[in-house]
Amino acid sequence: MLRVAPIKNTLLDGATITEQLYTTPKDCEDFFESLEKPTEVKATPRSTFIRAGVLTTVRGSAYMEYGNTKVLAIVAPPRELMRSSARRMNMGVLNCYVNFAAFASGELETVPEREKHLGGMLTKALEPLVCRNEFLNFQLDVRVLILDDDGCLLSTAINCCGVALVECGISTYDIITASTACIYKNLVFVNPSAKVEELLGQHRGADSAQMEEHGLLMNASMDTFEQLAQCQQCGYMKPETFVKLLDYTLEINKSLRQLIRRVLTDRVKEQHVLDKKEQEAERQEDERLAGIIARLKEQGLHEFIQSNIKEDPYTKK
Repeated sequence: MLRVAPIKNTLLDGATITEQLYTTPKDCEDFFESLEKPTEVKATPRSTFIRAGVLTTVRGSAYMEYGNTKVLAIVAPPRELMRSSARRMNMGVLNCYVNFAAFASGELETVPEREKHLGGMLTKALEPLVCRNEFLNFQLDVRVLILDDDGCLLSTAINCCGVALVECGISTYDIITASTACIYKNLVFVNPSAKVEELLGQHRGADSAQMEEHGLLMNASMDTFEQLAQCQQCGYMKPETFVKLLDYTLEINKSLRQLIRRVLTDRVKEQHVLDKKEQEAERQEDERLAGIIARLKEQGLHEFIQSNIKEDPYTKK
């Protein structure tokens, strides 16, 4: 029996399914037939929810739901590198750590390796974004917790980390947005699910002599400077197909950019309202203390204390 030879694919490491759906090319074809095929290509994001400042114990945090994919990002302020023997760094060091929640993955034996690969790719995507020249000889840690994975995991993590970096007050060159698209059997899947990504990963082990287009493209962009922070492609696709998928992802990135800008703007307004409330509370407290000091000066210490002593009605004779 011909079996699919598994090939390591770091780009698809984020895709997981609870069970092995197929072990032969025929199983792969049967599973593809059971999928819902897209009738037309719509370069639009999934239903998206983003919230900045979800944790009060850290300075920068963000939570994002991209369809059924759920990601939490935490950014700590830069800390000095404790390397007595190392030379002074010309640029700050950015480290990204990815962890899966215990209930987010069904393949526990491969989780550490997948976390390592996702952390490395996330670091490469965020390094062009952060102004690392502003914290020389310092280290910036970004931590991501995967709560649920239904495809587009790396691009969702990049979007969430971009919001968390701005929330933390870290200087960035632009707002970063990322999205994913793939092609399989001449069908373009925009924002593919985890099952479609897994299908692509298994297909890579099939006979490549057919030269049938199949591949996945993840693109992270910074629109203000019209630059790509990271563009990763796996599988086989023609140059014109690559350009087509790149255009789709860039169009999705523009839509996500507007959403993220609105979220950050609302966050600034919300923080401004909270600051005004705190300032008003401090002003009222200052007025109360000023009144107490004025009364103390007028009455003297003894009379002031006596005037503020309230007699207990239960002990009154």
